[in-house]
Amino acid sequence: MNPKHVAIIGGGVSGLAAGIHLARQGARVSLFEANEALGGCCSTTEMDGYTFNNGAMFIAVPRLLDHAFARLGLDRAAQLPLRRIAVPQASQLPSGALITLGDRRHIRIDGKDSAARTATLQAELERCMDKWLPLLDIFTDQLLPQPLSLPRVIAKAWRHLPKLRGSLADELKRSFSDPEARAALAAVTLYAGLPIERTPVSLIVGLISMLEDGLHLPEGGMGSIGALLAATLRQLGGQIHTGAKVAKIAIKDKRAQGLLLAGGEQIACDAVISTVGGMNTFSHLADSDQVPRAMRRRVQGAPLSHRTLSIQLGLANRLQPAAHSVNHIPLMEEQKRMLAPQAGGIKWFSYTVPTLPMPELAPPGGSIVEMFAAVDENLPLEAWTEQAKTAAADAAIAALAQQQPLEIVTRRITSPKNYAERMHLFGGAVYGLSPAARPDQQFPHKTPIDGLYLAGQTTYPGFGVATAMFSGVFAAEALNGR
Repeated sequence: MNPKHVAIIGGGVSGLAAGIHLARQGARVSLFEANEALGGCCSTTEMDGYTFNNGAMFIAVPRLLDHAFARLGLDRAAQLPLRRIAVPQASQLPSGALITLGDRRHIRIDGKDSAARTATLQAELERCMDKWLPLLDIFTDQLLPQPLSLPRVIAKAWRHLPKLRGSLADELKRSFSDPEARAALAAVTLYAGLPIERTPVSLIVGLISMLEDGLHLPEGGMGSIGALLAATLRQLGGQIHTGAKVAKIAIKDKRAQGLLLAGGEQIACDAVISTVGGMNTFSHLADSDQVPRAMRRRVQGAPLSHRTLSIQLGLANRLQPAAHSVNHIPLMEEQKRMLAPQAGGIKWFSYTVPTLPMPELAPPGGSIVEMFAAVDENLPLEAWTEQAKTAAADAAIAALAQQQPLEIVTRRITSPKNYAERMHLFGGAVYGLSPAARPDQQFPHKTPIDGLYLAGQTTYPGFGVATAMFSGVFAAEALNGR
């Protein structure tokens, strides 16, 4: 199929990537974004001189980002310089031990028997890296830059498939003898919102990449990515419409024929790419009588990621924590307690200080702190009133204030309800699908509705910004019959 006009729903990095790919193939591209800003969860908002992230906080697996840019005909190194985060993670344990994770050669345990424990951890870590680096290379260079395919996985990674059995907890227990070291390594994957016993062992490649390739910030902040992609799409002739919410996908006889905007305008097109997630697409944007029964069942059974309360503070004072991200954590087996509200006050929590590697995100002498507090997953979105949001945020801020001096100038609190309404995340789930979703629970790029295609990280869970970009590329390629 070589359509003349493609309408794209959503102006995040996946929609922008799909638009760039199609525009380079000669298609007429019209992109519709409900919000006024582009970039989606890879964007920033400025408040009172502080640049806050709207979702993604750093670049993981940077080689994969290079592959994604190359697929779009862009030179990432020249057009989007990255700044490596010197010390990505530090974890404070109940014993008082502080475990700092720099790169693979800069790991340190401060506390009792620190020299001997650090030497043991370093040796065990080198063995772990030797075991998993080959699989990281396969994931980064051969598997993730292509649509998910079981035959391809078997062909490229069959020697490593036995490693992928069990959970990440099992692998950390096998590989590391020090319980506190295991806790610090497990804490790197807390972002997934899953108990370590349910975290797929494949997520260890994210940890291995952090230690081998590092975490990075684009110069100017995370919003630089969306800004570059939007400028590229415009240069290629793509039409970008912000403040243009899509109310419905026009489907007739199981074929997508256009869009109906919330303001009543009808857009005719040859094909539609929806980047707002399979759940939103088939439960809100498509009339149910046009959605195949099997797809309705997939939506109903979709395993969603966790919800969270985002707390972002602009401070007048400069913070100098031990790392970009700092975790106050229990041992690995107890970290599941961090995924639910903690009775009697918050004891375990994590926070990130993006101004440590990039101070220009705040006014001179100031800082930004970002926290994600656990919430009751059974609480309906309607329960997240301004009063409830403020009370939950105040409890988390009070816990942080016991560890860091906070001269708060401005604060930005985002509840699950806000994520659902402002960021259009289905059910307020921050990743859409759970990172543990099986391949058969994910949504295909080419849908059973002719002319309708899906992209977006809220549809396909993966390793951050690059995989969201790739999902747009895959949808564009599926549309062109590749």
